[in-house]
Amino acid sequence: MSVPGLSRVLDILRSLYPTVQTIEDYVDGVALSNGRKAALVEEADTSRFKSLLRGLIVCVEKQMRDAPSGDQLSTLPEVLAYVLNNMNKNKSRNVLRFGYLFSDKDGDADPFKFHGVITQSPAFIHSSDLWKKINQRLGTDLTQHLLRNCAVFAVAPPTCLFQVCGVPLYDLISMHVSPRFLLCKSATQSVPANPQRKRHARPPRRNKVHPREVSRKRKRKREDGGEVAGDDEGLPRKQRCCQAMEKTCDSPVLSHNTNITDSEQTSNHNNNTTQAVSIFRRPKVATGTAQASSTSHGSFSWKPANQPLPRPSECFIRMLRVLYSRTGIRGFLLNRKLTCGSNGPRSLQGPDVVRLVFLQGEAYLSGEEPKPKRLPRRFFNMAPLFSRLLRNHRKCPYAHFLHKKCSLANQPSDMVSLLTAHCRPYRVYLFVRECLLYVVPEELWGSDQNRMLFLARVKQLLRLGKFESLSLAQVMWSMKVRDCGWLGLKAGAHCPSEHRYRERLLGQFLAWLLESYVLGLVKAMFYVTESMGQKHALRFYRREVWNKLQTLAFREHLSKGQWKTLTSQEVASLPKTTVTARLRFIPKAHGMRPITRLVGADPVTKRFQRSVKNLRDVLGVCVKSSPALLGSTVWGRQDIHRVLKTTALQQKIKPTPLYFVKVDVSGAYDSLPHDMLVRVVSEVLSPVQDVGFSIRHYAKVWRESLQGLRKQFCTRAGAQVCINMKGFVMEEQEHGELHNAILVENYNSPDVKGRDVLEFFKQMLTTCVVRFGKRMFRQVCGIPQGSVVSSLLCNLCYAHMENSLLSHITEKGGCLMRLVDDFLLITPKLNKAMYFLKTLSAGVPRYGCVVNPQKVAVNFPLEEGVSFPGVRVLPQHCLFPWCGLLLDTQTLDVYNDYSSYAGLSLRYSLTLGSTHSPASFMERKLMAILRLKCDAILLDLGTNSLETVYKNIYKIVLLQAMRFNVCVQSLPTGQSVETTPAFFLRMIWAMAKATYNCIKQSNQDGSLGSVNDGCLRYKAVQLLYCLAFELVFVRHRHKYRCLLPCLRQRKWRLQRTLSGMRLARVRQAATPRVPPDFKAIRA
Repeated sequence: MSVPGLSRVLDILRSLYPTVQTIEDYVDGVALSNGRKAALVEEADTSRFKSLLRGLIVCVEKQMRDAPSGDQLSTLPEVLAYVLNNMNKNKSRNVLRFGYLFSDKDGDADPFKFHGVITQSPAFIHSSDLWKKINQRLGTDLTQHLLRNCAVFAVAPPTCLFQVCGVPLYDLISMHVSPRFLLCKSATQSVPANPQRKRHARPPRRNKVHPREVSRKRKRKREDGGEVAGDDEGLPRKQRCCQAMEKTCDSPVLSHNTNITDSEQTSNHNNNTTQAVSIFRRPKVATGTAQASSTSHGSFSWKPANQPLPRPSECFIRMLRVLYSRTGIRGFLLNRKLTCGSNGPRSLQGPDVVRLVFLQGEAYLSGEEPKPKRLPRRFFNMAPLFSRLLRNHRKCPYAHFLHKKCSLANQPSDMVSLLTAHCRPYRVYLFVRECLLYVVPEELWGSDQNRMLFLARVKQLLRLGKFESLSLAQVMWSMKVRDCGWLGLKAGAHCPSEHRYRERLLGQFLAWLLESYVLGLVKAMFYVTESMGQKHALRFYRREVWNKLQTLAFREHLSKGQWKTLTSQEVASLPKTTVTARLRFIPKAHGMRPITRLVGADPVTKRFQRSVKNLRDVLGVCVKSSPALLGSTVWGRQDIHRVLKTTALQQKIKPTPLYFVKVDVSGAYDSLPHDMLVRVVSEVLSPVQDVGFSIRHYAKVWRESLQGLRKQFCTRAGAQVCINMKGFVMEEQEHGELHNAILVENYNSPDVKGRDVLEFFKQMLTTCVVRFGKRMFRQVCGIPQGSVVSSLLCNLCYAHMENSLLSHITEKGGCLMRLVDDFLLITPKLNKAMYFLKTLSAGVPRYGCVVNPQKVAVNFPLEEGVSFPGVRVLPQHCLFPWCGLLLDTQTLDVYNDYSSYAGLSLRYSLTLGSTHSPASFMERKLMAILRLKCDAILLDLGTNSLETVYKNIYKIVLLQAMRFNVCVQSLPTGQSVETTPAFFLRMIWAMAKATYNCIKQSNQDGSLGSVNDGCLRYKAVQLLYCLAFELVFVRHRHKYRCLLPCLRQRKWRLQRTLSGMRLARVRQAATPRVPPDFKAIRA
């Protein structure tokens, strides 16, 4: 199937589904129950109808069990209602269900009626003449199958598709990974069909047996009434059994970073044959399925049959699950009770732990019936070992080990001292190691080598960042399965398939030990959180320390008078529409930042969250049509570049002394008065109170050359008539904002009135309640941090203040910028700068504006007799810091401020973790970071001088080289630069090419010149890469011995090619080789 202009989006579908066809091709392959073929196209059909049919793409998710009937038993509205009602009853995840607002108030149970409003895809199908003809010609059965069990996409010319029904496409993008795998799942469950990844079995070896012996045994078999045996019947029973297993074993396939083979044997009791499946199977995201053809050991089997189990390289233990835990040692897994029905809860025993580890997981603790009811002999023999583990756990002196390894030198009481009283990951590892050595019996380790390897992985796990994970394949690396005799039925030699099965059991045990015991113990004894200044690095606070910190932070926050405590009577009288937010704190350098988060999946909370998003979107439409409502607001570096470029060009044409004032508002979100917020928002929404807004939430899926498949969730809002999804996609393509993508509509609010939005905002300020512990509070001042609309409300309020008090501040030149609550004034008039400083330093109580004097800076001497305590006075000509940038106060050249990296490790500025292809993930990660760091404000030759741009490029490249080294250090065991040096060299030159492309994109006015003759040549960028990477590689010479010669050869060749001024520019940018602001950065 080839459709002009759709080759890229069709390739996306082919990578996710086993079959991709037009609806004509799909119908041609379907046989009806009467043996005939369904006729979808007739000779009398118009060309428009035929083109519409060619624009429907069908991807089968689930095959039909029986041949469909070609009779039309119901009309299209009845079929659609029946399908939607069944989806709603079964809570199916389907794009079709997104447009069905079910509300059965009358209790009508008629399945052929709509019990609610239909929008989006259901409305599109309901009003479509095309679908009516499809239902008439294909019949009810096939139409129902298309809507329920197929993913149907419609063409939106010229290059896009949108999904009509089926499981949302974006659900298939992210591969599902699991930290563990169990043996009790049904062996007859469906397996994702993936014909491209079939593994062919290795042909078995056949031992030669004397023909007379074989004939004698066959004769005896016929006399006994049994079946004729195979060619290896004359072998001894043990050897014959092993060969039978080997006949169907897959050839051993090594993972990318593990030496574990991935096949497993399973028996078939019906035909006495043996089949094998992969013990760690990649969980494919394609939804085409095929039922397992082999029978298994019952509906719930302790043996692996055709279960779609992940490989160990795709099973991960994630650090994210240990964050913000409030459960103590009582909530630890091994201390939990087992629900036993009418007998009440009881403590865990050895067989219960065996079921937890190998068979059923934590669902067993919730009262799930034992499956199988009796433990198989292999697992029954393990029960005594796990009983010993339980006894050791109950005797373990956890408090003593914690005090011994994570003790505090003194007991601080002030907040600043408590903030630094967190335990380092190594001290936490020492505590966990003591507990493991005490609790886990020696027999479970198998050998000292296994124990030491596992402890090394525990240390590695506890050093990971917030979003990182550890692969089970790394945990299993070099583990000796043969040393763990408790995994088998009996000691001694065993066949290969038995060895693979034991590998799998050992992987299950180690995954449980890491995920449930180690991380569970850390959650029970520590409060784990991130901090504001250290990116993704985790802090481990002992419970008593965190409780003191939290109490002090809460008292300080409560003393500001922004919250009102609710009495029990007030709590009981709260309306049903009240939503409750939970409060938590994040450590800062000198305090704690409160973060509120709505918790709950009930309809009231969902409705509230949707209304908050509608408020954000409607306000966004208003400020887009009237930018003056935002005043001097800038949303990021792109806006800063736009505002600063005009002033910088004027300064370069006519240099004048410039005066800088930087002001930071203290507690901006928490100090906004509610009455002023209502006034500001009312003024914004007053012109549109009777206007209806259309708000569309959708997902976009596309493919990038380096990043692969990508997905993004978008929102479009506008005061216009709502059009269907096809019209919307075609309109976006006409505007040039969309191409070669597949869209999935999630939610559409066709008529949101401005009056309703304003009423909700007033209700939001008065009914939002915060819970902290067992107490509840109402926020009487400020807005909660963490809400999607908080930044916009803060910007609108401060913009209103600027328009009231500071409207004349830039009348005679200069510019005013504000990034949420950080103000920066650049003006050629000293009196304007002083007025701005005096006005904000005095505070503006009407707007809750209180300045933090420690974060105020100027570049001019203050007037005599005027005192501003705490204000930092910088030289007249300096690099002025503001929001991560350094601005030259004389030329307005812009540099990046790297002081935020001082004292921090780059290791925690990246999210690495374990992936199936770590080197490829490393390349994608570094490329994405490089594009983010190559800001136009740093590379624009119209704003900056050539010397500044060269210097900015060298610093960007040097930091990228340091990130490269951090990523290499994080590669899994067995992988290094020496394995494939050519790949890493290509990665470096690809980054150089990407950097030059960003430079060209930032200078599209022609100031850059050509590639070979311009003022900044591509070879100069390559030479900067050589100098920066050589500096990093020399420091770690033992790792990069294979790359240094190639890098130096390229450097010498480029130095010979570049000569004169261009070479001098490069050397000037790279002097000193290590800039002063880079010396404090830790790799």
